[in-house]
Formats: sequence, structure tokens, C-alpha cells
Amino acid sequence: MKWKRQTPETLPVPRAWWRIYQDGTLTSLVERSLAGNQDLTAAAARLRQAREISIAARSEYFPDVNIGYGANRSKSRFPGGAGGGGMTILQSNFLVPVDFSYEVDVWGKVRRKVESAKATAEAAGETLNAVRLSVAGEVAQTYWALRAVDADREVLNRTLEIRRKALELLSKRRSVGSISGLDLARAETEVATVEADRIRLDQSRVTLVNALAVLAGTTATGFTVPERADLPTPPSVPVSVPSELLRQRPDIRAAERRVAAANADIGVATAAFYPSFTINASSGLSAAHSGDLLQASSLVWSIGANVMMPVLKRSYLKAQQQAAVAAHDAVSAEYRQTVLDSIREAENALQGAAILQRRQIAQNQALEAARKTFELSTNRFKSGLVSFLDVVDAERTRLDAERTANAIRAERLALSVSLIKALGGEW
Repeated sequence: MKWKRQTPETLPVPRAWWRIYQDGTLTSLVERSLAGNQDLTAAAARLRQAREISIAARSEYFPDVNIGYGANRSKSRFPGGAGGGGMTILQSNFLVPVDFSYEVDVWGKVRRKVESAKATAEAAGETLNAVRLSVAGEVAQTYWALRAVDADREVLNRTLEIRRKALELLSKRRSVGSISGLDLARAETEVATVEADRIRLDQSRVTLVNALAVLAGTTATGFTVPERADLPTPPSVPVSVPSELLRQRPDIRAAERRVAAANADIGVATAAFYPSFTINASSGLSAAHSGDLLQASSLVWSIGANVMMPVLKRSYLKAQQQAAVAAHDAVSAEYRQTVLDSIREAENALQGAAILQRRQIAQNQALEAARKTFELSTNRFKSGLVSFLDVVDAERTRLDAERTANAIRAERLALSVSLIKALGGEW
């Protein structure tokens, strides 16, 4: 794959892609999650850490200067001659040293350290963008799953109303002996079955609402999402994915920056084989009495240079260099795998969206036919032409068709979110 360096001008501008659904509740949930999600908080902290490390690495471009203060008192004895005796001297010394040290970056070791730290910080920034995209996408998909549950609950509520009316009618017919007890028992079973299904959906709704609460970085207790049964049509998406578009994915940009950091680390390990050149200087004030430190005569200084060459650590340095090369190979493979996965995700979402659209058309036709069948069966039963079992079968078919249609609409919405994520939230 051809490498292309990104610049601030070529990077995509983040967009609030969730607003294209024109759903105020979804927008509120996503923006609340982006502000309070704990995974995002952790990723933001790691970005700050990486940036501070980058700043620290750049400080090696500049000399190391230290200033201090010292004071000492010593006693020395000098023996006398053959006649004995001797002399004792007490000395005091006050010192204000200023030390200067600077390693000349002849082989680019410092430059490559800075390059590695900068690339690592940029990778952390792109990782944060990837987490933001992931959190927003997970919120959107969970929300559409919740809306699908609400749509199913609305269907079951209507079905339960129909079945209860049927049960009431059959109870009256049974009381006058116009139908058998079997038809009445079937009607009671159908009512109980729908009630059980609705209770199961109530449980599913609680689970999804609690999941949204965790994504928003808050406790599930007291967290609510208003009910809404309608499922909108997914927004239009591109019919193809240009290769340039994949550069907009933050996980790909993060992977590329990790490769750049690993490449710079190889340069650091290679520079360690060569001599280091250091300029050292020292200056300061030294006097026997603290009051004399400000005198011109107390000024002392020295300057020199050192050249250091590793001799006995060549095998260690070679191992360090090979380790850096291996790390580069690993992150390069991870980068290529990330690109392959991104293309697969985009293709799956694009082709899946086209297939689901065809399924939606076919399912709508099936639903319309199921509704007509139920209506005909109900009219024929009222005329005494068919048994109640025929009505039950037709009604079950209609219910299954409605719930399947809801499931496909919800799946199309979830897949539209997957496609947006696959395109990096930019299209």
C-alpha cells in the first residue's frame, strides 16, 4: 500500500453524523455519551499523557543547566619537622555552581526520539477519535434496537386488543352454545401468549435502556428514554467506497501513526551504536567566606568536551535494534490488517444495505397479504364459513409479518450506522 502523509489540512473535519437521522432523542443520547462515557474519559487522559511525553522529549534539544549552593568546613593538620609540633588549619568554602551539559545530536538520536513521541501522541489522538466514533455508533445502534422493541410492543398492544375483543365475542357465543369450548380455549390461549410476549419485550426494553445509561457514563437507576414506536427510513449512503475515503477512518490513521513511531524507534536504536559528543561547562562562585561570593575574584569556570563510544555493549545494542525492527514489523502488519478489516466492514455494510432494502420490499408485500388474509378469515368466521382456528392462524401470520417488517427496518437502521462507522463517520 502506498504511504501518504496526512497534514492538518488533509485530515477530515469531525461531523455530528448522528444528526442526519433527525431524531432529537438520539442526538441528545449521543452527545450526552460523548460528554460522560468513561472509555472516552480514559482515552482523553491517555492522549494528555502522550502529549506531555512528547513535550518532555523535545526538551532534549536544549542543554541541561543546573544551579546549586554548597557550603563545607574542613580541618587539616600539617606535621612539623624533626622538632615535632605541626600546624592545624581550619578552612571554609562556599560554592554556587552552575553546570552546563549539552549532547550534540550528530546522529539524529534526539530527533528520532522526538519524532517517535510526536507520532505516539498523534496515534493517541486518533485512538480517541476512534473511541468517540465507536461510542456514538454503539449508542445509535442500541437506540434503534430500543425503538424496534417499542415498535414490537405497539404491535403487540394492538394485537392484544384485537384478541381480547375476539375472546369477549367468543365468550358470548359460548354462553348461548353457538361455538364449542375448544374455540374459547384457543382464544384464551392466544390472549395469554401475547401478554407473555409483551412482558418479555418489557424486559428487553429495560436492558437496552440500562445499556444506554452505561454508555452515557451514568447509573441505570432513574435513567429513562421516552417510548417511540415508529421506525424511520435509513438515510441514503454512498453506493461505493473510494480508497481515499478509507483514510478518514481514525483507527487507520492511528495505526499509521504507530508505524511511524516504531520506525523512529529504529532510528534511536541505530544511533546508539555511534559515538556521543557532549560539551560540558561549569561556572560559579567559590569563596572562603559567604560574604565574598559576590566578589569578582570568587568567579571560577571550566569547559571541555567528551566523546563516548560503546565498546562492550555492542551485542546488547544489536538486540535492542532488532527488537525495534520486530516491533516495527508487528505494527506494520497490524496497520495492513486494520485496512483490510475496514474494507471488509464497508463492503459488508454496503452490500448488506442493498440486500435488506430488497428484503424490506418483499416483506411489505408479505405483510399486506397477511393483513388481507386475516381480514378475510375474520369475515368468513363471522359468516360461519370457517372455524376460529383459521382466524387464529391468519392472525398469527399477520403478527409475525408485522414483527418481521419491524425487525428488518431496525436492522436497516443499525446497518446504516455500521456503514457510517466503516466510513469513519465522514461521507
